[in-house]
Amino acid sequence: ARAGEAIAGETTTPRSRAVDADLTKRITRRYRAEVEKTERDRLQRYVRLEQQVEVMPDQHQMARTVKNELENVQKKAGMEAISYTTWDDALGSEEMKKRLEFLSWYALNGESKEELPDVCYEGEFLYGLRHGKGKHTYQGEVYEGSWLWGQRHGKGVCIQTDGTKVIGSWKDGKLEGAVTIEGKTGGTLFEGEFKAGKRDGFGRQVFPNGDTYAGGWKDGIMHDRGVYHFANGDHLEGIWHEGKYHGPAYFRGADGSVSRRVYQNGVLLTCQDYFLESQKFSKEMSRDVMQKHTALWEYPKHALE
Repeated sequence: ARAGEAIAGETTTPRSRAVDADLTKRITRRYRAEVEKTERDRLQRYVRLEQQVEVMPDQHQMARTVKNELENVQKKAGMEAISYTTWDDALGSEEMKKRLEFLSWYALNGESKEELPDVCYEGEFLYGLRHGKGKHTYQGEVYEGSWLWGQRHGKGVCIQTDGTKVIGSWKDGKLEGAVTIEGKTGGTLFEGEFKAGKRDGFGRQVFPNGDTYAGGWKDGIMHDRGVYHFANGDHLEGIWHEGKYHGPAYFRGADGSVSRRVYQNGVLLTCQDYFLESQKFSKEMSRDVMQKHTALWEYPKHALE
């Protein structure tokens, strides 16, 4: 009765109940398997950025791309990279949320215009960086095309200060892949391949003096097999090494003369002239013999194969 009266009519101070350790252990044993299974299922929903996913290889490439882009954003913002291994870590961490929130509040996003002395950019931004499509003018040079994290990246057109037009693709701010360069009058000056901002691969170049070269390039200079047409009508088919004739070559003059030649580092070593009358090549002449006057008896004018 006393207890009933207290419950019905008295205000009592609640007391903390002692934890039953035995009960806690029994609950833990009872639900341990379910908790572990739930945690395993949760982790399996995430794609690890550092782990190769064999069943879906495209996911691994996508993960690496996103990881690199997130690190790019942080570096551009002057921040240290965050250590993360899963999508949950990368996008759900408080540190990342704070940084993205800071960038979203204090950086340009979407369509906008940026004007500075001698510089103007009008186009898309992401976290304060040129990202997307845009037009960039700098000291008379105009580029219009794609951007990625502040650099030219993708297809675009660049008109240089002298009127030369560059049409092609950029990667990390440099020309990459198929490129066409047109003069201010519209004629094609170069058509071919670029790598890291330099001619690299096959390409055809028209030089200011009227000469043309079609063949291999490496690091911006002629390299490998090619054909060089001189403005006077002569042409040479051969091999170039780091911008110099190097190896066997075939020369045909505008007057119909023909010779077989061998070069080394741009120096002519041997030559065999072709005689139309006999339809034969002369014996091979060394460099010493070629430097003699043709009137001297040592010069093998009539020495044929």
